[in-house]
Amino acid sequence: MQVWYVGYGSNMSRARLDCYLRGGRPAGSERTYAGARDPTAPRSRAAIRLSGTVFFAGESFVWGGGRAFYDPDLPGVTAACAYLVTAEQFDDIHAQEPSCYDRVLHLGVRDGVPLRTFTSVAGRAAIVTTSPSPAYLAAMAVGLREVHGWGTRRTDAYFRRLSG
Repeated sequence: MQVWYVGYGSNMSRARLDCYLRGGRPAGSERTYAGARDPTAPRSRAAIRLSGTVFFAGESFVWGGGRAFYDPDLPGVTAACAYLVTAEQFDDIHAQEPSCYDRVLHLGVRDGVPLRTFTSVAGRAAIVTTSPSPAYLAAMAVGLREVHGWGTRRTDAYFRRLSG
């Protein structure tokens, strides 16, 4: 079965996602990933926008600073990247994330295939927000450039909006 895995943080970057699938250490991070049982590249990738907002909270052991979480109940629009992967690959990507990504969201359907992501059960109102590290924002910026074609000014404006 195929699913669209929707990344909204550093996983928008193709090189970053490849570490979840093939194993390896993303540039700027402090963790090496084992990879998925099936390391095959995604069959497709698409730029999408989601209703809701990304916020940063906690402390990332990979990047330092806050981790990105998606809250569909907040006003706003989130830039994201959808990767067409197998359901097993989605599960393997999710398994390599910290346990705070404890909520799988079903975001609808694209081309007859379900869209899924993961985030925290707690929304932004229930969590103390923290600032992301420059390395984390750099990985997100790569993904925004790759999939949405955004330049520095637009990316910086988006990050300012996310920071509130």
